[in-house]
Amino acid sequence: MQSFKIAKIMGIPIELHITFILLLIVVYYFWGIEGFILYVSLFTSVILHELGHSYVAKKYGVKIEKILLLPIGGMAMMDEISREGELKIALSGPLVSLVLGTVLLLLSSVKDYVLADYSLFQTVGALNILLGLFNLIPAFPMDGGRVFRALISKLSNLSYVKATKIASTIGQYFSLLLLLFGLINFNVILVLISIFIYFGASQEYRALVANTLFENVSAKDIMSKNIIYVNSNETVDDVLNLMLKHRFLGYPVVEDEKIVGTITINELNSAQKSDKIKDLMEPPVMVPPNAALNQLLRGMGKADRVYVVENDKTLGIISKTDIVRTLSVLGLKNNK
Repeated sequence: MQSFKIAKIMGIPIELHITFILLLIVVYYFWGIEGFILYVSLFTSVILHELGHSYVAKKYGVKIEKILLLPIGGMAMMDEISREGELKIALSGPLVSLVLGTVLLLLSSVKDYVLADYSLFQTVGALNILLGLFNLIPAFPMDGGRVFRALISKLSNLSYVKATKIASTIGQYFSLLLLLFGLINFNVILVLISIFIYFGASQEYRALVANTLFENVSAKDIMSKNIIYVNSNETVDDVLNLMLKHRFLGYPVVEDEKIVGTITINELNSAQKSDKIKDLMEPPVMVPPNAALNQLLRGMGKADRVYVVENDKTLGIISKTDIVRTLSVLGLKNNK
């Protein structure tokens, strides 16, 4: 669903999910301007919490795509976090919430302060303290789960994968307790949060296992060395004849013995037989021979196939079919 950009801080876009905007309208309708202000103040705190994560993450070279606000919270959408900086990155968000909450509570208690009697400071301060402590629960996908994983993987002989499994399992059990509490008290918000935690915890572990498997497979291990080239001056009809002969649905396009593009059956669908391939081809995606499988998967999001190149020499080609076959084998191997 669509989200809307409202600001850009530290070069990071801040976006509101459409469901967040709809909930704002509902809050204003049922609780008036005071409820609206409280809700906005709380989620301003959530933005600061996520900016805390993002600031430290950027110090470790992690790319932050955006901060997205949802009805039940916010998330900083970033690249894979380095294991070296995970502990500091995970702690930074709750630390911001705890400091902010403490400052707001202190301000609300100062008798001579002009807003001392306004309960907003006290309420938002208490909620920030609660947010900081809640996120420190040692279970995925909360920040505390990452802190817990980082600590036990460093202080014990447990592998990073096993440490993740423990934190993920704790997260799932915690979500079930939260679900039970929410059902007993007829609290829809707690029920939604429990579902989010449960699936987030299991997804974290599965993603790490997949990445661990992928790291051990490189481009040179699965590439095909049997490459059939297409010249950029050839026509659609020429390529269709080539497809009938070799039964491949995509080919690298060369010009002066260098790959300059990719042509697949998708580009030929609406073209005329006499059209030149150079006018239809897509830009090529190239990777080094030691590129890990997860890097190839990212490349496949932009192209039908990638080319393994070293020192301007094409060593091989990897199609989506090659990726699917490799994933099937890895999945079977992991289950044995």
